Formats: sequence, structure tokens, C-alpha cells
Amino acid sequence: MHLQARDWVLPSFPAANRNPESCDHADHFVIDRVRNRHSAFGLGIHRCLGSNLARMEMTVAIGEWMRAFPDFELADAAAVRWSTGQVRGPRQLPVRILKRGAE
Repeated sequence: MHLQARDWVLPSFPAANRNPESCDHADHFVIDRVRNRHSAFGLGIHRCLGSNLARMEMTVAIGEWMRAFPDFELADAAAVRWSTGQVRGPRQLPVRILKRGAE
């Protein structure tokens, strides 16, 4: 494929997060990753204004899930379905609750 003047290009932003020079073990989910300069919310002056709110919401959501369901596991790895396109992540993630947590 050759690009010509005025051709449109749609960069794959999720691919930027897989650069091994920027992210150790980029192909693995590491929830407590220390060096974590990802581009999920944009970068520099184009950073999403709501990024801090989104991070706070995820912190609360994960904390509440862990409080309610401290013991769970992936039910069927073969049944995990991933999204495609610009936003990458699981679309279907079957989990098994092992015992009931705090009420």
C-alpha cells in the first residue's frame, strides 16, 4: 500500500499502548503496572478532560465489586470475546462467583 498526498489515515491508538519501549509486558494485563504511560485518554494538550473522573469511577467500581464478590474466577477462558476497532477490551467475560462476599 502506498500513501498519496491528501490520503486519509486512521492511526490505531490502542497499538500505541503495546509499544515494548513504553510499556513492559505490553501484551499482558498487569493491574499494578508501575510504568504505565498509556494513551487511553489521549496525551498532552489533547488529554481527555474526564480522565481523572473515569479513573476515580473505575477505582470505586472495582472496589465495590471486590467488596461484594471477593472470590471469583474466570469461568471459561474460551468463552471470552474481545471487541475490535479503536476501543479494545472484553465484550463477554464469564466469571464464576465462588462464595458470597460482604452484604
